Amino acid sequence: METGLRPSSAFAAFSAFLVLVLIMSAARAEDIVVSAQIGGDSQRTRFVAFVSKAVEFRIFSMADPYRIVIDMPETDIQVPGGKGRGLILSSRSGLLAPGKSRIVIDLAAPARIEKAELLPPENDLPARLVIDLARTTHKTFLASVKAPPPAPKPDESQSAAANLDTGDRRPLIVIDPGHGGIDAGAIGRATNTPEKEVTFDFCKKLASKLEATARYRIVMTRTSDVFVSLDDRAVMAVKAKADLLISIHADALDPKRLGIKALKEVRGGTIYTLSEEASDEQANVIAQNENKVDVQAGVASEQTAPVVSEEIASILNDLENRIKKNRSTAIAHYLIDHMKGKMKFNIRPQRSANFRVLKAHGVPAILIELGYLSNEDDEKLLISEEWRTTISSVLGEAVNAFMSERQAHIPL
Repeated sequence: METGLRPSSAFAAFSAFLVLVLIMSAARAEDIVVSAQIGGDSQRTRFVAFVSKAVEFRIFSMADPYRIVIDMPETDIQVPGGKGRGLILSSRSGLLAPGKSRIVIDLAAPARIEKAELLPPENDLPARLVIDLARTTHKTFLASVKAPPPAPKPDESQSAAANLDTGDRRPLIVIDPGHGGIDAGAIGRATNTPEKEVTFDFCKKLASKLEATARYRIVMTRTSDVFVSLDDRAVMAVKAKADLLISIHADALDPKRLGIKALKEVRGGTIYTLSEEASDEQANVIAQNENKVDVQAGVASEQTAPVVSEEIASILNDLENRIKKNRSTAIAHYLIDHMKGKMKFNIRPQRSANFRVLKAHGVPAILIELGYLSNEDDEKLLISEEWRTTISSVLGEAVNAFMSERQAHIPL
């Protein structure tokens, strides 16, 4: 209920999809430094971002779950970590696309944007982006939500896929560094290392290893710390007519769900393939978490996101994709057999689930979870430059051996 809330006369007419443009300077991204603070209670909460110069921004609400999203030019952003306060559960930020940064605020309850303004510098304070939130009803929140701006597409001009030599007949491998930009992925339990940093560094090393053989064309789904949607990653592989898609990730278990004991016991790498039904409950949980990244980045909602299981069932019923499934399973088993003496694997190293990123039509695809950032021993390995160099080399050698044995074609 909204009873007892004081409406803001200046902003009472604002809808939850509020577009506010305030331009006071043509500040370059590197000139803008943002930090944030949260204050208030469960009825009213204020979010304040401090900016070194005035900056254009726009703010809107998204449902399913309740979120407030703030877009601005490419910017250094710092948002409060850990638990939020009042109406705010948590917040995160990062690069959504080249030249565009985003803050996503997860709400504990439906709230309306009561005020959003940029205050000029005064005394010793820098310019401040001030957002006041007031609790509202679910019905009122939904009534005011508009469709969010379309998700940014990958900058194909920066992708090797845009400049592929069509006369080059070498097999093409797409390497997908999981997460990126506003989507940090899992967080190291001891060191707070974000998964996106682990995967990106590992993939760069893997790409270099495979390129050094001069036997493959390599495409990376992202070449910087930028967000790329799951569907765009899959589409990239399809458009490039890839012979193989390798998506790299690092697991993390929820101690509230599985207990501290599981964090200590569950560790090691796992190679996943696409399936309509998960091979086990743990695979199902991991896939559900990975499939939520577009929602967490503020480019989709849980209601509007396609039903993954239905789509994957359709894909796997197609003859071409049944062949793809067999090929994917073959390479997963091959890599495990050739790496298990050099890399620590999970007690169940090969699993399957409905990972959205693996749905690239007709392209053999695997998702490799390098280990668990929630496990102390695995985390030490994952954040180690030496370990990433060694294991990326081991993986590169195994991929090369598989492709070579099959005369550069992945078999049935």
